[in-house]
Amino acid sequence: MPSSKKQTAQGIIIDRHGGWDSLRAAIGEAISTPGVKGIMVLAGEANGPPPDGIDRFFQNCPVPVFGGVFPSLIANDEHLKRGNIIIGLQAPVNAYVVPSLSDPAIDYDRFLSESIPDGDFENAKTMFVFVDGLAPRVGALICSLFNTFGLQGNFIGGGAGSLTTQGLRCLITPQGLIRDAAVLAIPAVASAVSVAHGWTSIAGPYEVTASENNTIFTLDWEPALDVYRRVVGAHAGMTLSADNFNATAQSYPFGIARIGAEFVVRDPVALRPDGAMTCVGDVPRGSMLHIMHGKTEVLLAAAGSVRAGAEKEIPQGMVPHFDIFMDCVSRGFFLGNDITRELHIAYSSARPMVGAFTLGEIANSGREHLEFHNKTSVMAIIGKANGTA
Repeated sequence: MPSSKKQTAQGIIIDRHGGWDSLRAAIGEAISTPGVKGIMVLAGEANGPPPDGIDRFFQNCPVPVFGGVFPSLIANDEHLKRGNIIIGLQAPVNAYVVPSLSDPAIDYDRFLSESIPDGDFENAKTMFVFVDGLAPRVGALICSLFNTFGLQGNFIGGGAGSLTTQGLRCLITPQGLIRDAAVLAIPAVASAVSVAHGWTSIAGPYEVTASENNTIFTLDWEPALDVYRRVVGAHAGMTLSADNFNATAQSYPFGIARIGAEFVVRDPVALRPDGAMTCVGDVPRGSMLHIMHGKTEVLLAAAGSVRAGAEKEIPQGMVPHFDIFMDCVSRGFFLGNDITRELHIAYSSARPMVGAFTLGEIANSGREHLEFHNKTSVMAIIGKANGTA
């Protein structure tokens, strides 16, 4: 690990000390840098409870500040279990807050069309999307983003929050530190995005015959847990129970089939007494679902694929500034100590790489449907302002 507690390069501050006072100081340093017009913040959950006055601090920043609080962070090929990463953007940034991701009455299509001016995203071509990863209507927002903006540009982001602290104020916005919401930031920069996961199907497809948001009730009209228990038990040579579910499910996610594209992975995280299973991310009724399994070497190879895929997508005339790597926190649990190998594979010494371990990953490549992924790696190469060095 580098000995310095803080490193600054190409407008990116890596603060290994962590804490809210350190974060405020680093943001102040970034704001004072000539030409900075917006700031993205990736903060570690280990910062602890926010202090009084943090909302006022973000509200008073002279440029838009956006981002989130995540379980842990990525700095180049290093896994940071505490700290902060501050990225100064030298392109104009417009930031928008989408409220109430738990309110079933909100029409996100209408909200987006009324809140974001025509041409804003189409002209900029890149949108950062950070959501409260445990909010129940993340899937609805993702659908509305695609309905509203389609294939006008690239999306990159992820779910902020904590697996251990309920109700964490996890989104950094110009309004302050909030929860149950999303922050959308549109900088005037080009980008290249790639998605890969490495999980493979061992059973399916099964039709999702009953579901609600992120809860699956039946597969082929049979309780979802009965199907899952039968397949996983036979494959793993064990009996699935409530006691071993969490440990076992790390290796056996669901996969939603997509025509001509990779499976969209869904992480099962909770069982219900009625045989239903709750996932991170929506599982629509009528979806064709597979039960997946992964091997360490195949998942590590996917990190190489996501790097190569992003490099291949760099548009003509774009001068790369930095890479952002969003990796699922539960993928990290599965890989264990091999997560260091994954970061080595994903990292390119050509430029800085920053990122976070997230509660779900948000991405498309500008040519595919926007998705909220689980157990997946997402790489974006972000261009410099105006494509110039």
